[in-house]
Amino acid sequence: MSDKVLNFNRFNKLNEGGAAIKSSRRIREDEFPGTLEDIKAALFPILGIDPNQQGVEYIVIGSIGKKGDPSETSGDLDIGYDGNWFARKEGIGYKECSKRIYDILESEVEKNLGFYPEIKHMPGLNIVSIGWPIEGDANKGAVQLDLIPLSSIEWADFIYYSPDYKRNESKYKSAHRNWLLAAVLSARKEILSRDEGGEVMEYDAPVLILSDGLFWHTKSYKGKIKPRLKHAQKIQGSERFVTNNPQDFIDFSLGRGYTSNDVKTFEDLFKIITSSDFELKDFLPEIKEKYIEYLTRAGLPIPSEINQLN
Repeated sequence: MSDKVLNFNRFNKLNEGGAAIKSSRRIREDEFPGTLEDIKAALFPILGIDPNQQGVEYIVIGSIGKKGDPSETSGDLDIGYDGNWFARKEGIGYKECSKRIYDILESEVEKNLGFYPEIKHMPGLNIVSIGWPIEGDANKGAVQLDLIPLSSIEWADFIYYSPDYKRNESKYKSAHRNWLLAAVLSARKEILSRDEGGEVMEYDAPVLILSDGLFWHTKSYKGKIKPRLKHAQKIQGSERFVTNNPQDFIDFSLGRGYTSNDVKTFEDLFKIITSSDFELKDFLPEIKEKYIEYLTRAGLPIPSEINQLN
């Protein structure tokens, strides 16, 4: 997957739907079960994915299938597959997964569908999109199906988790939770140096990379022309991998005592950070400021609850 840091376009792509397949249409909730079954029957055998191995070889990403109203729609259907497993199976490198998927679809998918669908390979996003017939019936139109290699199914299952709106699990999108996690992480930075006036010059920042986990980046305000830049810049080559284990990530971000089941939604996470024993309670104003900044840039509504942070 893309290695961009919580990239706004990439994040919105996975949470709001895309438009790579021009012939596609939105898919209704009540059309999803039949469409997924057809994908399992007609597509997975071509790719060597076991349809019975959901959560191991593949996952469905996003809120599709979890919306309360059967008439609600989704812009596309995202399926993530274990990129490391697929690469080993095909004898290729991880970064070559999408190209191999594209080549397989070009040569094989017409035999199973009876026609050649619209297919697009997007190397920058490391995604292959295909116009898949809704409920297996081309006469009903096609939904954009995105096939996304994942570096860790366990990590992806956690970080891309979408609330179940059928059970009123949340009022907000999964994006609201993840941006709040990113804002919390911003308070975990470690100062490396200051100038004579006490202003921070360099620091290590923990960074959430959606596709790959938690990393440290070193950032600096030092400029080549100006003595101090307005915004800190990442020092090239400073990335250090920390973890893509969900529990380790939660321990680092929030402190010990919580599990992935405790942070499924925005509401869950908000309850933790507003509790009296939250490790970073002294940084809540900073976290609030960062969160509003992130949501504004992403074009997402700001939860009213955030006004409680001070």
